[in-house]
Order: sequence, then C-alpha cells, then structure tokens
Amino acid sequence: MTELLLVRHGLPMAGVFDPGLSPEGTAQAERAAAWLAHEHLDALYSSPFRRARETVAPLERLTGMTATVLDDLREWDTDVSHPYTPPEQIQRDDPRSVALSEGRYEDFVPDLDWDAFRARAVRATATILDAHPGERVAAVCHGGIINTYLATMLGLPTMFWFHPGYTSVSRVRRMPGGRLVLHSVNETAHLIAERAVDAAAGSL
Repeated sequence: MTELLLVRHGLPMAGVFDPGLSPEGTAQAERAAAWLAHEHLDALYSSPFRRARETVAPLERLTGMTATVLDDLREWDTDVSHPYTPPEQIQRDDPRSVALSEGRYEDFVPDLDWDAFRARAVRATATILDAHPGERVAAVCHGGIINTYLATMLGLPTMFWFHPGYTSVSRVRRMPGGRLVLHSVNETAHLIAERAVDAAAGSL
C-alpha cells in the first residue's frame, strides 16, 4: 500500500502574488511538522509556491529530508489575473465572497481553465504515487488542488466541494491492486492537540 498525505499550506499573507506565510501560518506549519514528524514519512513534496515551501520547511528540518518541488502541485493563482487572497479575508461585497457563501465554488475563479487544472491535479498525484510504491509521502500543496483531486477520485460533479483547513491533512491510499481509497479528509487535530508520544517525551 502507498499512502499520500495531501497537506494544505498554512495561512498566507493576503493581496500579493506568491505570498509567504503570515505569523499565524508559520505557527500552523510548526504544529503540523511536529505532528507529522512521527508519521515515518519516506519522502516530502511541495508546490513551488512560497506559502507551500515555507509550510514544508519545518518538516524538512525535523525529518532531515528535502522536499521535491513539483510544479504540477501549484495552485490556480498563476493561471488567473488577480493576486491571491485567502478566502476568509475577501471583502463581503466582493463577487468571489458571494460565490463562496452560496456554494458556487467554481465562480470563485471563473477565468480558470478547469479541465487543465483537473488534469494537472491528477497528474501531480499520479507522479508522486508512481514514484513511491509501498511508501508514505507528504505533499504540501493547496486547497484547490486537494479539492479537485479528491473530487475527481470520488467522481463528484463539482471540483470545489469542501474547505480544507490550513495545514489540514487528507490521506489517499493506493492499494496493491492499484485501487485508490480516500482514507481521511481535512484532519486538523495537530492545531489543537499533541500526539501522545510528544506529551510523554515532554514529561521526562
């Protein structure tokens, strides 16, 4: 069995192209790294975007591994004309905010080539799974990529169907026969808890 952990980046700064992490996002990345360091990961991957690379950096430090930067893991904001703004920071009268509140997720980025984006998301995950048979791999990427890939895998009619939390983890398993299984969606326990092994180590 091969397991792929799709990790969304931490909260980024708003209103700029290719933003880095905000202070809150940096704290989220540190908590995610401390949690995932106990997962016995075999490899790390990252989107080339700054917010993803800064999110994976603490995990690289704790595991001693260097993340492979995979361009196909990038988010949609290089393919449209406006800078990235976290959805929760968009003004309420912005048409994109209205589209999100009404569940019209595709209208959030109406100028995106959805077919090309879907194909890229599927290609990115297949590249990772094919390269690591029988291993566990974490890939730090983006909410759109995670949404689109999981929707495609599940055969859902819409590509944006849930809102991944920052540094949330969604797990996909490829079984020995090649069947893909969605094991979990949107894990965020690391943001409010510590693993038992962490707590025990701290009490020594």
